[in-house]
Amino acid sequence: MRCVVLLGVAVTFLQPACQQNDAPAGNIVRDLGELLGVPLAGEEDPGPSDTPVGGAPGAVGKNRAEEKEVLVIGEKLKAGMPLDAALSLLGTPKSIEISRGTEPEVDSISIEYKNHGLKIHALTKENRVEELEVLPTFNGEFSSGVKIGTEIPDLIKTFGTPVSKDASIIEYPEMRMYLFLKNDTLASARLFARNSRLLDYRLLKK
Repeated sequence: MRCVVLLGVAVTFLQPACQQNDAPAGNIVRDLGELLGVPLAGEEDPGPSDTPVGGAPGAVGKNRAEEKEVLVIGEKLKAGMPLDAALSLLGTPKSIEISRGTEPEVDSISIEYKNHGLKIHALTKENRVEELEVLPTFNGEFSSGVKIGTEIPDLIKTFGTPVSKDASIIEYPEMRMYLFLKNDTLASARLFARNSRLLDYRLLKK
């Protein structure tokens, strides 16, 4: 495992014990840097700019206003949406974790937004959000009105009878949605893009 901090974003590289993927990790980081609009590994930092981060004068104020906006999953933010659109919507992440798969096609990135209580997961070779991971600190809501802390009866009333339910998880595989419980209330959730190749999705579907 290797961890570096670039422009305030912690980037961690994880590799499987049996490494079969020899693609340069730097390429992955540079590609992500282009999506984020910041110089990362292997790129030269041009130095301070008079233009605020965000691309135009006044963007700092705009970004602050966007941070106060309630995030609604299922409207602007969805699993399966373009990754660059999600990055533009959510802003600068707290940390980025890059996991190397057994082959380049399944290399993945996990991008954490601590201020939003969200992680987004993607494959490094595809511009698509493969998974939205809703953390216990998520301060937004679902388009249905469900929020962290919603009780089980209201979850079932909203989403219908689940395929599977126990004390820790409610499963809606047809919606590619998995709701995790604590004290009979929604504590976190994971939503996946259609036909996602992420390992976590394959494990949850079993």
